[in-house]
Amino acid sequence: MSGRRISPRDANEPATPWTPRLGDLAYDTATLTVGVIVDVPGEGVYSYHLRPPEGGEEWTAHRDASSLRPANSTPFDSQGGNC
Repeated sequence: MSGRRISPRDANEPATPWTPRLGDLAYDTATLTVGVIVDVPGEGVYSYHLRPPEGGEEWTAHRDASSLRPANSTPFDSQGGNC
């Protein structure tokens, strides 16, 4: 054991950097919502676009993906509540 204490913030950070791809399920820490990545930054697209898995209104996340985490790394359901 390393003896290093893990702060609550460290526990929420992914172990390795994650780059969301089309179709990935992501948890957006800015909106506390799970969504499917439907567009990624690139030519003519300046942010990530997400949509709820069950359909609904699309929203955007910053192009650096700083608010996005793999959906399986969060204890929240798609409505932002505890599972």
